Amino acid sequence: MWIVAAILVLFVLAVLLTKAPLDLAMVGTLVLLVLTGQVDPSEAFLGFSNPAVLMIAALFVVANGLRQTGAIDRLAPKLIGRPMSVRGTIGRICLPVTILSGFMNNTPLIAMFLPVATDHARRLGVSPSRLLIPLSFAGILGGQLTLVGTSSNLLVDGLYSDQLATWAAQGVEIDPAWVLSDSLRFLAVGVAGGVTAVVGLAFLMIAGPLLLPDRGSNESDEDPERYELRFEVIPGGPIAGKTIEKAGLRHLPDLFLSSIDRGDRHLGAVTRDERLEAGDILCFVGNTAGVKELRRVAGLRPEDAQTAKVDAPPAIRTLVEAVVAPSAAFVGRTVRESQFRTIYNAAILAVHRRGTKVNGRIGDIQIEAGDVLLLETNKGFLSSHGRGNAFYLSTSVSDAQFPRHERAWISGVILLGMIGLLASGVVSPVIATWLAAILMVGLRCVNAATARKSIDFSVLITIGAAIGVGVAVANSGLGEKTAEFFISGAALVGGGDHLLLAALILATALVAQIATNYGAAVILFPIGISTAMGIGASPLPFILGVMAGAGSSYLTPFAYQTNLMVYGPGRYRFGDFARMGVPLLLIVAVIATVMIPLVFPFR
Repeated sequence: MWIVAAILVLFVLAVLLTKAPLDLAMVGTLVLLVLTGQVDPSEAFLGFSNPAVLMIAALFVVANGLRQTGAIDRLAPKLIGRPMSVRGTIGRICLPVTILSGFMNNTPLIAMFLPVATDHARRLGVSPSRLLIPLSFAGILGGQLTLVGTSSNLLVDGLYSDQLATWAAQGVEIDPAWVLSDSLRFLAVGVAGGVTAVVGLAFLMIAGPLLLPDRGSNESDEDPERYELRFEVIPGGPIAGKTIEKAGLRHLPDLFLSSIDRGDRHLGAVTRDERLEAGDILCFVGNTAGVKELRRVAGLRPEDAQTAKVDAPPAIRTLVEAVVAPSAAFVGRTVRESQFRTIYNAAILAVHRRGTKVNGRIGDIQIEAGDVLLLETNKGFLSSHGRGNAFYLSTSVSDAQFPRHERAWISGVILLGMIGLLASGVVSPVIATWLAAILMVGLRCVNAATARKSIDFSVLITIGAAIGVGVAVANSGLGEKTAEFFISGAALVGGGDHLLLAALILATALVAQIATNYGAAVILFPIGISTAMGIGASPLPFILGVMAGAGSSYLTPFAYQTNLMVYGPGRYRFGDFARMGVPLLLIVAVIATVMIPLVFPFR
C-alpha cells in the first residue's frame, strides 16, 4: 500500500515540478506500479480497451464533424443575439455553451465560441478577461448534465460497470437499486449537474463582472486594413434577403463592411438595416484573422467564385500569404491575364501593396513585384511553389478552416440521433457514439484523415493508463485505508453520510486540479466504493459524487484544457481562476451533497 502511495506522490511531483507531458507521467506511473509488483500486467493495461476510452475517441470525431460543417457557427448568432451589457453577454454566450457541452466534447465547442466572446468584448469596449473565464466554466458546468458531457463521467461509468461485474463474479449480493438502466445512466449525473448549471450560470452572470479583473486585450500587430476583400451573396443562400445585422455581418472580428456593389450601384456607408440581395458584392476591409472568420460564414463566396475552381477539398485547403518576386512571369499582368489559378491551383482573394490595401475587382488588379497576395489554395502550395522563382516568401495563415456548410444539417441530425440513442438505451453507449462517428465520415461531414487527426491520443493514453493506476490503488488497500480515514473523521465531527459525500467530492475536485479530471476520477473511484461498503450504503451516491468532483476543474488554468484555451487570449494571471473557481466549487459541492441523496438514497 505504501509503495502505491509513494509512486502516486512521485506522479504528483512530476506533474507539478517538471514539464513532463501528462500522458507520459501517467504511463510512467503505471509502469512503475507494474515493475514493483503492485498491479499485474494482465490488469494494468486493460484500461486501453475500456468502453469509456472508445467512446471518448468517437466523440472527438463527432465534435470535429460539427466543426467542419460549421453547424455550431450557424447556430451561435441565433442563440446569442446582440446583448448590450457584460452580464447580458455572459448569460447569452454561456447558456448555449452549457447546454451544448452536455452532449459534445467542450474543447472544440469553446474553440468555436472563443472568437464570438472576444468579438463581443471588443464591441462592448471591455477586456476579454471579463468574458472568457465564464465561457470556459460554462463548458465545464455543462459537462455535468449528461453521461457524455465529459470524459471523466464516461470513465467513472465504465469503472462502475466493471465493479458490478466483479462483484457478480465474486458472488457479492447486488441490490437492484445499485444498477441503473441505460437511459437513467445517461441522465443520472444531471440530478445534481442540472441544478448546479442553473445556479452556476447565475453566479457567473452576477459575480463575473465583480470578481474578474480588467486585463486589457491582445490587439493584433497586423494592419487592421491590410486587405480589401470582395465577397458575393450566394443566390438562395442563408443570408440572402436578410439585413446586415441579422446576417451577422455587422460586427465580424477584424473586419469592416465598407460598401456594397449592387449591379451598377455602389452603396457606401451601409447601415445595419440594409437588406442583402442575391448577387450583392460585399466589400470588406480587414486582416488575415478577419478573412478566416469570413470564410466560415455560410452564404458568402469570393467574387467570381474563383475559389470553387481550386482543385482541393475543404479538408486540405488553407490560406497563404505570398510575396511576389520580380522574376515572376505574371508581374505586370492583371490577375485575369496571368491565369494564376490555372498555373498555381490557387485563387487570389486580396492584394496588399507597399503598406496599403489594393481596391477593386480582383481580376482587374495588375500584379507588381513586392505585392503580398492572399491566396486560398491547398496545403501543398508551400512545398510546390513557396520557394520557387515566383515568390520571395510564402507563409501559411494558421487555423484557417473552410466549413462544408451544405452538410451542416446532416451533422446536426447525426448529433441528435446519437443523443436519442444514448438517452433511450436502444444500443450500448459505445455503439451509439461510434455509429455517429462513422456516419460523420461516411456522409462526408469530415474526411477520414481529418477524423483521425481530431482524436487526441494523448488524452486516450492518459485515461487508459489512469485506469490501470486505479486498479493498483484498489488492489493495494490504499482506497480502503483512505475510506476508513474519511469514515472515522466523519464520525468524530458527527456529519454522517452527507459529510462523507461532501468530503469525497472536494477531495476529488482538489486532485483534479493536479491530475486532471480523469486522473482524479480513477484515483478516487476505489475510495468512493470502499467508503460506501464501509458504512453499508449504496455506492451510487458516492460514484455520482466522484463524477461531480472530477468535473469541477475550476481552480487553476492547468486543470482543464478549456481553461488553458482562454488563459492567453484573456491575459489572465494564475490566481484569476481561483477568484471565480473557489466559490463555484463550493456551489458544486453543496448542491451535489444535497441533490444526489434525494434521488439516489444512501440506504
